[in-house]
Amino acid sequence: MSGGPTSRASRPPPRIHWPWVLTIVRIALVIPVVALTLRETDASSWFAFAAFAVAALTDGLDGFAARRYGLVSEAGQQWDPIADKILVLASMAGLVVVGRFPLWAAVVIVAREIAVTILRFVASRRGRVFGASKTGKLKTGAQLVAVLLFILPRDTVPGWAEVTALWVAVGLTVLSGAQYFARSSSLLGNDAR
Repeated sequence: MSGGPTSRASRPPPRIHWPWVLTIVRIALVIPVVALTLRETDASSWFAFAAFAVAALTDGLDGFAARRYGLVSEAGQQWDPIADKILVLASMAGLVVVGRFPLWAAVVIVAREIAVTILRFVASRRGRVFGASKTGKLKTGAQLVAVLLFILPRDTVPGWAEVTALWVAVGLTVLSGAQYFARSSSLLGNDAR
């Protein structure tokens, strides 16, 4: 019937590739987040918090837009986690510089992200895609929450909340990294080491 709803398959693609726009916005917001964090005033911390929160929201929105408009792609699946890493690691580095985030936790998170990024690169060179695991998605969420809490002006959040968020983020970071490497031999084939 001509009056019925249009199926998703027959819907024309949008003129704007919203998942890519949101990913680019997430990366672009890193600059004000870091710059404002380094200013170390309460006002700049609140603005950094707002910018980081908007950037974090785009992480869920780009995936939703990709599925909604049928724009899921291998490139998008690779760039989405890269954008997340840029946002989290750059913001975390700014916090470490001003003494607001523990260096040891930053080292653990950076080491895991580098290792998994290398693993994903090797997989892509062999025609395999390392999709994000459920633990990996939880890890990203936990890291975003932890960094968000540490960006806030000092004494805005109780210390126990910051510590809890930090340990959850670090724990999920290590666990998800271990799971990726446990999956690597089956995903990369018998020649994976």
